[in-house]
Amino acid sequence: MMMFSRMLRRNGFYRVKNQDDPVYMKHGVGLGGIYVRIGRKKALIQVRDLGIEEEFSRVKRLENFIGDLEDQAYREKCFIVNRMRGSGS
Repeated sequence: MMMFSRMLRRNGFYRVKNQDDPVYMKHGVGLGGIYVRIGRKKALIQVRDLGIEEEFSRVKRLENFIGDLEDQAYREKCFIVNRMRGSGS
């Protein structure tokens, strides 16, 4: 559990107060709210705006998944901005 918490803090997540289980959250551009609930030996990630819900038992896999989500959101944002610049409006 401690390893999940450290990794999430390192990636800019904040602890949500008044929860029974440890819950961390972060707002990502293009993703909305990213919530991670830490259980006994697992972490459940939810991105409510995109309907994503995945469970992880390894810290590195969760970290890679979060990184991939953020990279994909950044690429899509850049694509939209470039299309807007190219439209000449």
